[in-house]
Amino acid sequence: MRIGIKMPSQEQVEEIDAIKAIYPESLKELGPSIFNITIPEHQDVVVQMSFPEKYPEEGPNILQVNTLNTRKYFDNDYIEKNIVELLQQTFRPGEVVVFELIGEINAFLEKYLEEHKSQIEELTKKAEQQQQEKNAPKQKSVQSPPAAIPNSNQPTIDVFEGWTISDPIVDRGSTFIAYAREVHSVEEAKHYLALLLTDRKIAKAAHNMNTWRIKGENGVTYQDCDDDGETAAGSRMLHLLTVCTTFWRDILLY
Repeated sequence: MRIGIKMPSQEQVEEIDAIKAIYPESLKELGPSIFNITIPEHQDVVVQMSFPEKYPEEGPNILQVNTLNTRKYFDNDYIEKNIVELLQQTFRPGEVVVFELIGEINAFLEKYLEEHKSQIEELTKKAEQQQQEKNAPKQKSVQSPPAAIPNSNQPTIDVFEGWTISDPIVDRGSTFIAYAREVHSVEEAKHYLALLLTDRKIAKAAHNMNTWRIKGENGVTYQDCDDDGETAAGSRMLHLLTVCTTFWRDILLY
C-alpha cells in the first residue's frame, strides 16, 4: 500500500508565503498541516490551527489557544471561545482565511484589553505586592512550623495534609518534587502555599515555582504563576493545568 503525504494547495502555499513576508515571526509549522500562529500585536497569544486536506474548500480548525501572559489575558477560556467564533464568522469556502483572521483577532484582543482594564490592573497590582513580599527578608516571611515546638499544648499541624505529593525526580544533580491540591479562591491558594513554606526543607529549596488556576463566578477563570527565578517554569506548569478539548475528524479528544 502506498502512503501519500498531504501537500498544501497552491492557495495555502501563497497564503503561508504572504504571512511570513508580513509577519516573519508569527507562523511556526509543528507538523503536517498544523501551525502555531502568534498574534502580531499580542505576542503572548498563540493560536494552534490544523488545516484539512481540502483547505480552503473546507475550513481549518482551532486546536487550542494559549495565553502566555496570565495577568494581561487572564481568561483563557473566554478568549479561546471568541477566537473560535471569529473563525466561524470569517471563513468562506474556497477562500483562504488566516490573514483576515489574524486581523480580526487583533481587533478582538484590543477590545478585550480595554474592557478588562481594571481587572488587569488589579491582577498586576496583586502580583507586584506578592513579589515585594517575596523579596522581603526570609526571617520575616518564613516562620518555624507550630508542630516543631516541643512539649507544646497546641495541636500538631500537618502542613502536608490535603496535598498530593509526587515521587522525587532526580535530573543532573537536581531533585524535583511536585505538590498539588484543590483550592477555590486566590486567598485559599496563598494560605496553603504559605503553610507549605513553613516546612524547612521546602523553604530552603533553590526554586519554589508555583501556579494556580481557579474558575470564579460566571465561568471566569483566574490564573497566575511564579517562576521563582527559573525562567518560564511557572508558565509551563500553568499550561499543564489547562485541559484541552479538541474535535478532530468528529472524534472528541481529551
